[in-house]
Amino acid sequence: MDKDSQDVHQLLNELKNKFQEMRKLISSMPGIGVSPEQQQQQLQNLREQVRTKNELLQKYKSLCMFEIPKE
Repeated sequence: MDKDSQDVHQLLNELKNKFQEMRKLISSMPGIGVSPEQQQQQLQNLREQVRTKNELLQKYKSLCMFEIPKE
């Protein structure tokens, strides 16, 4: 394969364009500017919220202030 052939140049340009598109896509991803430490803190906060909500849900279920009809 000749390194100076038109096909090689076309393929290289296509590859270059794909890399440019991926760079744009990556830079526009949400959270890309957040450090790993901040991500871990956010994850920990969200897990705590889920745990608290699950506890509240269980508490409200156990109160059973009204009767649920069973079919």
